[in-house]
Amino acid sequence: MRPKLFWAVPISVFCVFLFATGCGSSTAHVRILNAIPIQSNIDMLIDTKDVASAIPYGSASAYISESSGSRHLQIEPTGVSTPFVDQNISLSSGSYNTVLDTANGATVFTDSHSTPSSGNVSIRVINASSTLGPTDVYLVTSGNSLGTTPTFSNVGVPTASGYTTVAAGSYIIYFTQPGTTNVLLSTGTLTLSSGQVRTVAGIDGQTGGVTTTVLADLN
Repeated sequence: MRPKLFWAVPISVFCVFLFATGCGSSTAHVRILNAIPIQSNIDMLIDTKDVASAIPYGSASAYISESSGSRHLQIEPTGVSTPFVDQNISLSSGSYNTVLDTANGATVFTDSHSTPSSGNVSIRVINASSTLGPTDVYLVTSGNSLGTTPTFSNVGVPTASGYTTVAAGSYIIYFTQPGTTNVLLSTGTLTLSSGQVRTVAGIDGQTGGVTTTVLADLN
């Protein structure tokens, strides 16, 4: 009997160690962007648990840590327990994700959480505006003209561009009609510091028209 007892104890300790260090489990990170003009504040529920409360229109929650895999997403007006979004989403282990909530439903985008090389920043665009429709996007150093080649071409709704890496500094982002330099929307000057990662979203305005919001993906 002694040999059995000798082996049972180390195996038990080993199994406890594995669970304590997270073996067999994994984590993802998720936030929500409220881009619904008619919803002043919204809540996000994951697996029926309220994880982000009273997120104002045009703003994003902080990242929330959740188990990776298939998760049950619900979104509802703050103070009203009636979800207007009720669907499953998939979160990859180690990923950072933005849930974009628009009048047409929820879309999940994978975010970059990698620090750009020294002296640089990373930027992408999300087109969340049905009013805009597909657009070309120009990332322009403040004080310069658009030029002729967009940074991102024909960004549809609701989709995200890839990330582009540029030197830290002051920039303006212009949304234009595809194939033209006819500006539909611009951000004004954005001053970006080394190591930052940013998402700029074009969204429908609460009183009509369109506007932008800037999300801090990192730093």
